[in-house]
Amino acid sequence: MRRRKRLIRVKSSGSPETILWCGSVRVPRILEALDAILSGAQVLAVPLRAGGRKKQLAGGAAAGGDFCWLTQEDLVRYFLNSIGLFYHVAARSVSSLGLVRTDYLSVRPGESALSAVPLIRRAVASETAVAVVTEDGHLVGEISPALLAACDETAAAAIATLSVADLMAYVDYFGSPPEHILRAIKAGLKDKGLNAMLDLIEDETLSSFSSLSASSSSDEESGRTQLRRPSSGSYGRRSAEEPVVCSPASSLVAVMVQALAHRVNYVWVLDEDDDCRLAGIVTFADVLRVFREQLQ
Repeated sequence: MRRRKRLIRVKSSGSPETILWCGSVRVPRILEALDAILSGAQVLAVPLRAGGRKKQLAGGAAAGGDFCWLTQEDLVRYFLNSIGLFYHVAARSVSSLGLVRTDYLSVRPGESALSAVPLIRRAVASETAVAVVTEDGHLVGEISPALLAACDETAAAAIATLSVADLMAYVDYFGSPPEHILRAIKAGLKDKGLNAMLDLIEDETLSSFSSLSASSSSDEESGRTQLRRPSSGSYGRRSAEEPVVCSPASSLVAVMVQALAHRVNYVWVLDEDDDCRLAGIVTFADVLRVFREQLQ
Protein backbone atom coordinates (compact mmCIF):
# COMPACT_ATOMS: atom_id res chain seq x y z
CA MET A 1 0.00 0.00 0.00
CA ARG A 2 1.39 3.35 -0.99
CA ARG A 3 2.20 5.85 1.74
CA ARG A 4 1.66 9.56 1.23
CA LYS A 5 4.80 11.59 1.38
CA ARG A 6 5.31 14.09 4.12
CA LEU A 7 5.65 17.71 3.00
CA ILE A 8 8.23 19.94 4.62
CA ARG A 9 7.92 23.64 3.86
CA VAL A 10 11.13 25.66 3.93
CA LYS A 11 10.69 29.40 3.76
CA SER A 12 12.58 32.43 4.98
CA SER A 13 11.23 35.96 5.02
CA GLY A 14 11.21 37.47 1.54
CA SER A 15 12.64 34.31 -0.02
CA PRO A 16 11.07 31.83 -2.44
CA GLU A 17 9.40 28.87 -0.80
CA THR A 18 10.73 25.39 -1.39
CA ILE A 19 8.72 22.26 -0.67
CA LEU A 20 10.70 19.09 -0.09
CA TRP A 21 9.02 15.72 -0.51
CA CYS A 22 10.49 13.24 1.95
CA GLY A 23 10.29 9.47 2.07
CA SER A 24 11.32 6.52 -0.05
CA VAL A 25 8.11 6.03 -2.00
CA ARG A 26 7.32 7.03 -5.59
CA VAL A 27 7.39 10.56 -6.93
CA PRO A 28 4.07 12.23 -6.01
CA ARG A 29 1.38 12.57 -8.62
CA ILE A 30 1.38 15.61 -10.86
CA LEU A 31 -1.70 16.94 -9.06
CA GLU A 32 0.18 17.05 -5.78
CA ALA A 33 3.01 19.00 -7.38
CA LEU A 34 0.52 21.32 -9.09
CA ASP A 35 -1.33 22.01 -5.84
CA ALA A 36 1.95 22.71 -4.04
CA ILE A 37 3.04 25.20 -6.70
CA LEU A 38 -0.37 26.90 -6.69
CA SER A 39 -0.19 27.11 -2.89
CA GLY A 40 2.86 29.36 -3.16
CA ALA A 41 5.90 27.10 -3.52
CA GLN A 42 8.37 28.30 -6.14
CA VAL A 43 10.51 25.17 -6.18
CA LEU A 44 9.72 21.54 -5.45
CA ALA A 45 12.59 19.23 -4.52
CA VAL A 46 11.58 15.70 -5.51
CA PRO A 47 13.67 12.62 -4.59
CA LEU A 48 14.80 10.66 -7.64
CA ARG A 49 14.88 6.95 -8.13
CA ALA A 50 18.09 5.34 -9.37
CA GLY A 51 18.89 6.13 -12.99
CA GLY A 52 16.91 9.38 -13.16
CA ARG A 53 18.13 12.82 -14.12
CA LYS A 54 19.53 14.30 -10.94
CA LYS A 55 20.78 17.42 -9.27
CA GLN A 56 22.61 17.35 -5.96
CA LEU A 57 21.20 19.34 -3.06
CA ALA A 58 23.65 21.55 -1.17
CA GLY A 59 25.36 19.36 1.39
CA GLY A 60 25.43 16.24 -0.79
CA ALA A 61 24.59 13.03 1.01
CA ALA A 62 23.82 14.90 4.20
CA ALA A 63 20.98 16.62 2.40
CA GLY A 64 19.27 13.30 1.80
CA GLY A 65 20.40 12.13 -1.66
CA ASP A 66 19.64 13.08 -5.24
CA PHE A 67 16.76 15.35 -6.17
CA CYS A 68 15.30 17.07 -9.18
CA TRP A 69 13.75 20.50 -9.10
CA LEU A 70 10.23 21.20 -10.30
CA THR A 71 9.14 24.77 -11.02
CA GLN A 72 6.22 26.54 -12.66
CA GLU A 73 8.10 26.40 -15.95
CA ASP A 74 8.52 22.62 -15.71
CA LEU A 75 4.81 22.10 -15.08
CA VAL A 76 3.80 24.41 -17.94
CA ARG A 77 6.18 22.52 -20.25
CA TYR A 78 4.63 19.24 -19.06
CA PHE A 79 1.13 20.41 -19.95
CA LEU A 80 2.33 21.82 -23.27
CA ASN A 81 3.70 18.38 -24.16
CA SER A 82 0.23 16.96 -23.35
CA ILE A 83 -1.70 19.81 -24.94
CA GLY A 84 -3.71 17.49 -27.19
CA LEU A 85 -5.58 16.29 -24.13
CA PHE A 86 -6.69 19.86 -23.43
CA TYR A 87 -7.67 20.89 -26.96
CA HIS A 88 -10.95 22.39 -25.73
CA VAL A 89 -9.08 25.13 -23.82
CA ALA A 90 -5.75 25.26 -25.66
CA ALA A 91 -7.11 27.25 -28.61
CA ARG A 92 -9.19 29.66 -26.53
CA SER A 93 -7.94 33.20 -26.07
CA VAL A 94 -6.36 34.25 -22.82
CA SER A 95 -9.04 36.91 -22.40
CA SER A 96 -11.91 34.43 -22.81
CA LEU A 97 -10.29 32.24 -20.15
CA GLY A 98 -10.07 35.18 -17.78
CA LEU A 99 -6.28 35.03 -17.60
CA VAL A 100 -5.52 38.71 -18.22
CA ARG A 101 -4.80 40.20 -14.82
CA THR A 102 -4.93 43.96 -14.41
CA ASP A 103 -3.29 44.04 -10.97
CA TYR A 104 0.21 44.00 -12.42
CA LEU A 105 3.17 45.78 -10.82
CA SER A 106 4.15 49.01 -12.55
CA VAL A 107 6.29 52.09 -12.15
CA ARG A 108 6.90 55.29 -14.16
CA PRO A 109 10.19 55.79 -16.07
CA GLY A 110 11.02 59.04 -14.27
CA GLU A 111 10.53 57.69 -10.76
CA SER A 112 13.44 56.86 -8.49
CA ALA A 113 14.67 53.29 -8.90
CA LEU A 114 14.92 53.09 -5.12
CA SER A 115 11.16 53.64 -4.84
CA ALA A 116 10.63 50.53 -6.99
CA VAL A 117 12.40 48.21 -4.54
CA PRO A 118 9.17 47.14 -2.75
CA LEU A 119 7.66 46.32 -6.16
CA ILE A 120 10.76 44.34 -7.14
CA ARG A 121 10.40 42.30 -3.94
CA ARG A 122 6.80 41.53 -4.84
CA ALA A 123 7.87 40.59 -8.35
CA VAL A 124 10.35 38.09 -6.88
CA ALA A 125 7.56 36.51 -4.83
CA SER A 126 5.16 36.34 -7.78
CA GLU A 127 7.86 35.29 -10.29
CA THR A 128 7.00 38.19 -12.59
CA ALA A 129 8.56 41.62 -13.23
CA VAL A 130 7.76 45.29 -12.76
CA ALA A 131 6.30 46.96 -15.85
CA VAL A 132 7.66 50.39 -16.73
CA VAL A 133 4.80 52.40 -18.19
CA THR A 134 4.33 56.01 -19.24
CA GLU A 135 1.58 58.24 -17.86
CA ASP A 136 -0.66 57.30 -20.78
CA GLY A 137 -0.19 53.61 -20.03
CA HIS A 138 2.30 52.69 -22.75
CA LEU A 139 4.70 49.86 -21.95
CA VAL A 140 8.31 51.01 -22.43
CA GLY A 141 10.15 48.22 -20.62
CA GLU A 142 10.36 46.18 -17.46
CA ILE A 143 12.52 45.66 -14.41
CA SER A 144 13.20 41.95 -14.20
CA PRO A 145 14.47 40.54 -10.88
CA ALA A 146 16.16 37.75 -12.85
CA LEU A 147 18.20 40.24 -14.90
CA LEU A 148 19.02 42.30 -11.81
CA ALA A 149 20.35 39.14 -10.17
CA ALA A 150 22.67 38.64 -13.15
CA CYS A 151 24.35 42.00 -12.50
CA ASP A 152 27.27 42.39 -10.11
CA GLU A 153 27.23 44.17 -6.74
CA THR A 154 27.37 47.59 -8.38
CA ALA A 155 23.67 47.14 -9.20
CA ALA A 156 22.99 48.30 -5.63
CA ALA A 157 24.62 51.63 -6.47
CA ALA A 158 22.52 51.90 -9.62
CA ILE A 159 19.30 51.29 -7.69
CA ALA A 160 20.31 53.82 -5.02
CA THR A 161 21.02 56.64 -7.47
CA LEU A 162 19.31 56.20 -10.84
CA SER A 163 15.85 56.76 -12.20
CA VAL A 164 13.83 53.77 -13.34
CA ALA A 165 14.59 54.58 -16.99
CA ASP A 166 18.34 54.71 -16.35
CA LEU A 167 18.20 51.53 -14.26
CA MET A 168 16.65 49.74 -17.26
CA ALA A 169 19.58 50.92 -19.38
CA TYR A 170 22.03 49.79 -16.71
CA VAL A 171 20.47 46.31 -16.57
CA ASP A 172 20.34 46.14 -20.38
CA TYR A 173 24.14 46.34 -20.43
CA PHE A 174 24.59 43.85 -17.57
CA GLY A 175 26.58 46.17 -15.33
CA SER A 176 28.67 47.74 -18.12
CA PRO A 177 26.57 50.85 -18.74
CA PRO A 178 27.24 53.78 -21.08
CA GLU A 179 29.49 56.50 -19.71
CA HIS A 180 26.64 58.96 -19.05
CA ILE A 181 24.89 56.45 -16.79
CA LEU A 182 28.13 55.67 -14.97
CA ARG A 183 28.64 59.40 -14.36
CA ALA A 184 25.08 59.68 -13.02
CA ILE A 185 25.71 56.82 -10.58
CA LYS A 186 28.95 58.37 -9.30
CA ALA A 187 27.36 61.81 -8.92
CA GLY A 188 24.41 60.36 -7.06
CA LEU A 189 26.65 58.40 -4.67
CA LYS A 190 28.72 61.51 -4.00
CA ASP A 191 25.61 63.60 -3.28
CA LYS A 192 24.31 60.96 -0.86
CA GLY A 193 27.66 60.63 0.89
CA LEU A 194 27.94 56.94 0.02
CA ASN A 195 31.72 57.04 -0.28
CA ALA A 196 32.31 53.33 0.27
CA MET A 197 29.95 52.47 -2.56
CA LEU A 198 31.59 55.14 -4.72
CA ASP A 199 34.98 53.51 -4.10
CA LEU A 200 33.49 50.17 -5.15
CA ILE A 201 32.27 51.67 -8.43
CA GLU A 202 35.70 53.22 -9.06
CA ASP A 203 37.43 49.90 -8.39
CA GLU A 204 35.04 48.01 -10.67
CA THR A 205 35.51 50.57 -13.45
CA LEU A 206 39.31 50.35 -13.18
CA SER A 207 39.18 46.53 -13.13
CA SER A 208 36.97 46.42 -16.22
CA PHE A 209 39.27 48.85 -18.07
CA SER A 210 42.34 46.77 -17.16
CA SER A 211 40.68 43.56 -18.35
CA LEU A 212 39.68 45.20 -21.62
CA SER A 213 43.21 46.55 -22.18
CA ALA A 214 44.78 43.16 -21.45
CA SER A 215 42.40 41.47 -23.85
CA SER A 216 43.16 44.00 -26.60
CA SER A 217 46.92 43.60 -26.12
CA SER A 218 46.62 39.82 -26.29
CA ASP A 219 44.69 40.05 -29.54
CA GLU A 220 47.26 42.38 -31.07
CA GLU A 221 50.18 40.13 -30.06
CA SER A 222 48.55 37.05 -31.54
CA GLY A 223 47.62 38.90 -34.72
CA ARG A 224 43.91 38.23 -34.12
CA THR A 225 41.17 40.71 -34.73
CA GLN A 226 38.40 40.41 -32.17
CA LEU A 227 35.02 40.12 -33.82
CA ARG A 228 32.22 42.22 -32.37
CA ARG A 229 28.52 42.14 -32.98
CA PRO A 230 26.96 45.09 -34.77
CA SER A 231 25.54 47.67 -32.39
CA SER A 232 21.78 47.85 -32.07
CA GLY A 233 21.67 51.04 -30.03
CA SER A 234 23.39 54.39 -29.62
CA TYR A 235 25.83 53.07 -27.03
CA GLY A 236 26.45 49.51 -28.19
CA ARG A 237 24.75 46.15 -28.05
CA ARG A 238 21.88 45.78 -25.59
CA SER A 239 22.14 42.58 -23.58
CA ALA A 240 18.52 42.29 -22.49
CA GLU A 241 15.56 41.43 -24.64
CA GLU A 242 12.45 43.53 -25.02
CA PRO A 243 9.48 42.58 -22.80
CA VAL A 244 7.54 39.56 -24.05
CA VAL A 245 4.06 40.65 -25.11
CA CYS A 246 0.85 39.23 -26.57
CA SER A 247 -2.70 40.41 -27.29
CA PRO A 248 -5.91 39.52 -25.44
CA ALA A 249 -6.87 37.41 -28.47
CA SER A 250 -3.73 35.25 -28.26
CA SER A 251 -4.51 31.60 -27.61
CA LEU A 252 -3.52 29.85 -24.42
CA VAL A 253 -1.13 27.51 -26.22
CA ALA A 254 0.48 30.41 -28.12
CA VAL A 255 1.18 32.28 -24.88
CA MET A 256 2.63 29.13 -23.29
CA VAL A 257 4.97 28.59 -26.24
CA GLN A 258 5.97 32.27 -26.26
CA ALA A 259 6.79 32.37 -22.55
CA LEU A 260 8.71 29.10 -22.59
CA ALA A 261 10.71 30.21 -25.64
CA HIS A 262 11.84 33.35 -23.79
CA ARG A 263 12.29 31.58 -20.42
CA VAL A 264 9.91 33.85 -18.54
CA ASN A 265 6.99 33.03 -16.25
CA TYR A 266 4.70 35.74 -17.58
CA VAL A 267 3.67 37.59 -20.73
CA TRP A 268 2.53 41.22 -20.86
CA VAL A 269 -0.81 41.78 -22.61
CA LEU A 270 -1.19 44.84 -24.85
CA ASP A 271 -4.48 46.53 -25.65
CA GLU A 272 -6.16 45.38 -28.86
CA ASP A 273 -6.92 48.93 -29.99
CA ASP A 274 -3.55 50.39 -28.97
CA ASP A 275 -0.70 47.93 -29.29
CA CYS A 276 1.54 50.05 -27.08
CA ARG A 277 -0.83 50.38 -24.14
CA LEU A 278 -0.47 47.81 -21.37
CA ALA A 279 -3.72 45.97 -20.66
CA GLY A 280 -2.54 43.33 -18.21
CA ILE A 281 -0.39 40.30 -17.59
CA VAL A 282 -0.74 36.52 -17.99
CA THR A 283 1.26 34.51 -15.45
CA PHE A 284 2.26 30.87 -15.36
CA ALA A 285 0.44 30.53 -12.03
CA ASP A 286 -2.87 31.48 -13.67
CA VAL A 287 -2.14 29.24 -16.67
CA LEU A 288 -1.58 26.31 -14.31
CA ARG A 289 -4.88 27.03 -12.56
CA VAL A 290 -6.64 26.49 -15.90
CA PHE A 291 -5.14 23.02 -16.20
CA ARG A 292 -5.86 22.30 -12.54
CA GLU A 293 -9.54 23.02 -13.16
CA GLN A 294 -9.52 20.65 -16.13
CA LEU A 295 -8.18 17.88 -13.90
CA GLN A 296 -10.95 18.09 -11.32
